[in-house]
Amino acid sequence: MPQPAAKPARPDADLIAALEAANIHPLWDRYKSITPMTPAARDAPMHWRWRDFDPFAARAAAEVPIEDVERRAMIFVNPAFGGQTVTTANLIAAFTVLEPGDHAVPHRHTAAAIRFATRAEGAVTIVNGRRCEMHEGDLVLTPPMCWHGHINEGERRTVWFDAANMPLVCALDASFFEPGSREAHEFWKVDAGEERLWAAAGLAVPGAQAPDAHSPKYRYPGAETRRMLDAVAPGPDGMRVVRYVNPRTGGAVMPTLDCYAVRLGNGAATAARRTTWNTVCLVVSGEGRSTVGDRTFEWSRDDVFTIPHWTWASHAARGGDADLLLVTDREVYARLELAREEAQR
Repeated sequence: MPQPAAKPARPDADLIAALEAANIHPLWDRYKSITPMTPAARDAPMHWRWRDFDPFAARAAAEVPIEDVERRAMIFVNPAFGGQTVTTANLIAAFTVLEPGDHAVPHRHTAAAIRFATRAEGAVTIVNGRRCEMHEGDLVLTPPMCWHGHINEGERRTVWFDAANMPLVCALDASFFEPGSREAHEFWKVDAGEERLWAAAGLAVPGAQAPDAHSPKYRYPGAETRRMLDAVAPGPDGMRVVRYVNPRTGGAVMPTLDCYAVRLGNGAATAARRTTWNTVCLVVSGEGRSTVGDRTFEWSRDDVFTIPHWTWASHAARGGDADLLLVTDREVYARLELAREEAQR
């Protein structure tokens, strides 16, 4: 059987081989691979159902003593990242479980993180000497290098949602971590402290000290978020959006994490959108359906799903309104002048 004719040798083949041997790459030979035409997410969208996770929460509470671990948290992992502890590019998402009386040891790190109270009545997060109680729908920030720890002061198991940008920080090899002491009893003996200075929207104390990089407000009450979602006008596709902001600047709560509350009206799907940033979605209330890329997820309260970057996504509530929390790395892309969004009309 005749063999296909061999391709003629490139005239620059010897030069390319010599360059590679000298650890030099010619741009003309591979510019398409180092300057892609468009982003291409490594990960496919993923969906984790609360009903599947809940038994693991019970097992972890029974089988993992809080005294033996840094955190009793379980992180959602996308297999596209080859076994790395990554939920979507740059972000991880998890649920943390505390039994009554549990204290999660203080620590701090360069990663930025948030906590969102799902089933967390009775839980308290201490952030840099401020007591932040965790009631339904509360968002609590733990900015980079802020000491933080958690307590369950209630009589029932508490569970809350976590998100952080540890994959981004580790990819930049800029991670620092400082463990605290389980014997630091004074750490827990605090009140709201300076959090009171930032509690009322639209009011500020002249001369109040606040960091430049992140929000001086650490706790965003869920009741206020729900009232704002009630008040804001829906967009053309029926979606209501509220951004959690730094009260001093009106910008993102942290330089690397940007968070939004979204309400979907019952009925038609939102316009499909895609962005250069990554998003982790928590279902705060209600039921619905999301189409992300070529996948469709039927979701309900406390489910978690991802929207990888540059992937089309649209959402629809069913049986009534539905609320979502969106945790994104949009601010990273905005600061690098790489934020881009498209919508299908």
